[in-house]
Amino acid sequence: MKLHRQIARFGSSNAGMPPIWVYEGSDGVLIIFNGVTRATRIAKLAPGKLVPVEVIGKWRRPCAGYTKIGDLLS
Repeated sequence: MKLHRQIARFGSSNAGMPPIWVYEGSDGVLIIFNGVTRATRIAKLAPGKLVPVEVIGKWRRPCAGYTKIGDLLS
């Protein structure tokens, strides 16, 4: 429901979008902490478009095996 509201309101635009908060795994993979809906919207409507992110911390374990946004898009 939240994704549909954002699509209706903002479309594929990322103008004025606050940065997505991410953690960085020990292998360099970024894990989204806050902003999954925004990331999904942009990935779905504007694949390849860059979005602002803010790294808020580091994890000691590797995260490459975690589910990715692109894996969930249909």
